[in-house]
Amino acid sequence: MNVLLTSVGRRTYLVEYFQEALRGRGKVIVANTTFDASGMLVADAACLLPPPTNPAYIDEVLNICAAHDVGLVLSLHDWEAPFLAACADRFHSCGILLAVSRPDVIELCLSKFKTYEFAKRHALATPTTVTSLAAAIESLKSGELKFPLIVKPCRGQGSIGLNVAENESELEFYVGRCLRVCAQIPSNKLLHQDGDEAILIQEHLTGIEYGLDVLNDFEGRFVCCLVKRKFALRAGETDVAETVRSPVLEKLGRRIGELVGHVGMLDVDVIMVRDMPYLLELNPRIGGHYLFSHAAGANIPAAMIAMALGEQPKKEWLRVQPGVKCFKGITAVFRS
Repeated sequence: MNVLLTSVGRRTYLVEYFQEALRGRGKVIVANTTFDASGMLVADAACLLPPPTNPAYIDEVLNICAAHDVGLVLSLHDWEAPFLAACADRFHSCGILLAVSRPDVIELCLSKFKTYEFAKRHALATPTTVTSLAAAIESLKSGELKFPLIVKPCRGQGSIGLNVAENESELEFYVGRCLRVCAQIPSNKLLHQDGDEAILIQEHLTGIEYGLDVLNDFEGRFVCCLVKRKFALRAGETDVAETVRSPVLEKLGRRIGELVGHVGMLDVDVIMVRDMPYLLELNPRIGGHYLFSHAAGANIPAAMIAMALGEQPKKEWLRVQPGVKCFKGITAVFRS
């Protein structure tokens, strides 16, 4: 089986993980909107794609699949996933497995307010959230909210536009600035829905942050949950983390996986406050903190390839050794 990773960007480690998992039984093909990305240099083949907004985008992805006999496609970018999900039938009709969830699942993850509503609907603890300055001021008066407050885009990535307001004047300033940032992000305008909210104003919780890798099979059935404690983040991505075993968080991951019914990996951000886990975000892809699970013995690429081939994943691929602390570094990749 050959595997296609779209929007590969700098994720050289994921390319190598899939190459190792295939063990010579197939190739890893990657695609990106520019060749100037390190992930394009380490794959078995690299292809250029237009942006997903281009009408030819899906045809080009299918052409790559046909040219390279691809059997499994994974998207590595949130804002690309809706376009693939909307055309899932075209991939399935060609006998290609698409490790991308249904459009409604993608939308649940991309809209952080819909994530908040999902948590409330299923009685999952989550930070109190409103979607306007007026609502925030009213909630401050009633005591439902108190400073400090987080201001961020409803649809954002990498902590773009995120600020912490300590008082009402800062809140008003950051709301205005966040709205300006949102207007300047092409992908936010691209994914904007009629009636959608532009920003969120959210309770700022203090606690220990965790990342959950929640794996489902290609039918949306829960497979496993891997847990890491986060120690440092950079531009919204985990920089330092340690694998842990936590029955509470593993149970939460299972419940989320069963409720969401996603396909493949769901990257889940949680904060533990006084032994209570609060759901922060859902990301419909292999997330930036997966490599910490891989370093501690898990092998989700191998598990996904096995499931795609109709095989049972090995149990050791679906668990981590606890207490493994890892640090992200910088590696240079040279074009020959």
